[in-house]
Amino acid sequence: MHKKTEAGPPVLVEEISRKIGASPHVWVISWRIKNLSDRQLHLLAARLPHSQFRGGEIQLQPALEVPSGQSAVLELSVACNEAPGEVVENAFLILRVLWSGEPWRILTRFRVLVDSEGAPHTTTELITTQPVGFSEGEE
Repeated sequence: MHKKTEAGPPVLVEEISRKIGASPHVWVISWRIKNLSDRQLHLLAARLPHSQFRGGEIQLQPALEVPSGQSAVLELSVACNEAPGEVVENAFLILRVLWSGEPWRILTRFRVLVDSEGAPHTTTELITTQPVGFSEGEE
């Protein structure tokens, strides 16, 4: 018998700014993470795993606290070396969070459009959540 889990933490994720980073083809992008739930959200880690829009995993220490109904800004360095006009499909921001005392992953899928100056612009297409360990057999 599998344990039934509740729906994960409801959030909105939207890009709010970007600037040139410290090295060529690296950008510092800020996203607004809005907690739509009635419970506090603790952001523990973030990563951007797509080969054309990549940022290694960072541990947020201390955790970034997002109270119910509030927003926090998450700023990450992202490597993107695509030509102007290119589109990167299925890029992801993966957040590891603690919500309601349980560990969750929040997966935000982006479409990334590279502008005429080479800067990546993200558009959020889908946000899903998974309890950590959901694929392991539970009784």
